[in-house]
Amino acid sequence: MCFEIQAHRGARLFFPENTLQAFFKAADLGVRVVELDLVVSKDHKIVVSHDPWLFGPLGSDRLRYFLYDMTYSDIATFKPLLSTIFTKVEAYMASEGMHGKMIYNLEIKSWPDKDGIYHPTPDRYASLVLRVAEDAGLSSRVRIQSFDYRVIREAWKLNSQLCYGLLIEEMKHMERFLPVLGFLPQYVNPHFSLVNRELTEYLHAKQIRMIPWTVNSREDMLKMRRIGAEGIITDYPELALALFGLQKGGAD
Repeated sequence: MCFEIQAHRGARLFFPENTLQAFFKAADLGVRVVELDLVVSKDHKIVVSHDPWLFGPLGSDRLRYFLYDMTYSDIATFKPLLSTIFTKVEAYMASEGMHGKMIYNLEIKSWPDKDGIYHPTPDRYASLVLRVAEDAGLSSRVRIQSFDYRVIREAWKLNSQLCYGLLIEEMKHMERFLPVLGFLPQYVNPHFSLVNRELTEYLHAKQIRMIPWTVNSREDMLKMRRIGAEGIITDYPELALALFGLQKGGAD
């Protein structure tokens, strides 16, 4: 298995994050795994956005409109649907004759204290995301990850054959949430500052892979590989691809 380079929210240094153009550019660079964020609209459409809100007019940064209170028709000018990303990226890569297939690492943005405010309950949320992937025929090429173990667990209950990952920001999160997932995920993806040889050996002993986030410096990229990570999530995929000698077009 080659060292995997994931484009964090697409090639976001070239185009706005989580947009079609950012994902197209990532594909152009040779990236074959893109990381993207998911939220939910009032009419239960899965929207690609890092934040569950839109800011108000220029100069009113404190005014926020929650996407879960808005129908997608009111959001469409600003944010794409996950289904659109799937359709358009697949079509773009085919039209450009690109080698390899894109893998979509889907981060479900979910907070235990925000059920019914930012998003539906975990079981409903998981069902909505999995349905989009299944309808697109891409179940074999999606990964489901979240900081919220509840939504991962509910997705696994619905389809245990998919690829799952637990995101962790502090070690106590892994110690607390990994045992209550009910299964061992294929990935535990920590903040890169948590990564050391001990963590790597612990996860690998459980047959769990690790792709840290968000790894942006050359030194940290090399360190993650040296310690034994399977890849990195980065804002600088073009730097990482060149650093590790990965050819444009990615691995099949």
